[in-house]
Amino acid sequence: MILVLAATFASLIAILVAHGMGSWEKVKANWNDYRCNPMYMPVAGFVRPDIDTGENFVFCTNAMAGEFYKLVLDQVQSYFSILTGSLGEMLNPLTLFRGIITKIRGFLLTFAKLTISKAASSMSVFLHYLEKIRDVLKRFVSEGYIGAYLAQVIVDFIWSFVTLFISIIKTFVYILLAIAIILALFNPVLLVLAITIASLIAASGF
Repeated sequence: MILVLAATFASLIAILVAHGMGSWEKVKANWNDYRCNPMYMPVAGFVRPDIDTGENFVFCTNAMAGEFYKLVLDQVQSYFSILTGSLGEMLNPLTLFRGIITKIRGFLLTFAKLTISKAASSMSVFLHYLEKIRDVLKRFVSEGYIGAYLAQVIVDFIWSFVTLFISIIKTFVYILLAIAIILALFNPVLLVLAITIASLIAASGF
């Protein structure tokens, strides 16, 4: 009975040794795959005499730390990607609003330029007519009261027209000034232009 048990125990030991030797050779042949396995880390010096157990432990610790840092950095990068996408979605309406403001600003500047140029040309024409009327008045002085009265009526009519035109320009400038105060956050030049025109009109006495 004892002999049978001893033989059985010896057979089990032989099988385990044979399996262990086979596994040992496999571990030695593929050491890079098994060097960070917790079962083989304490015996690294026996498997590979050229590698110290402490050095192998440091190597495996750094490798695990690198994997951990990579996981953390990937998560942080994904969060930044989500944040960037959210900011992009928030900036789209602002970009659209800025485009609308830019178009309004361009329209106002173009309209102001055309209006001022037409006003300047019209004023020059009116001044020319007033000069002509003054010459006519000089001639009508000797013609009598009726001619002078007729010329005065014409002058009053033209002056009323000029006043109406100036009132239209003043109204436009006031509107432009009100809008420019709002648009000053985007284009302070427009506010400066409106204030300059308003100052010129105020200085002219109209």
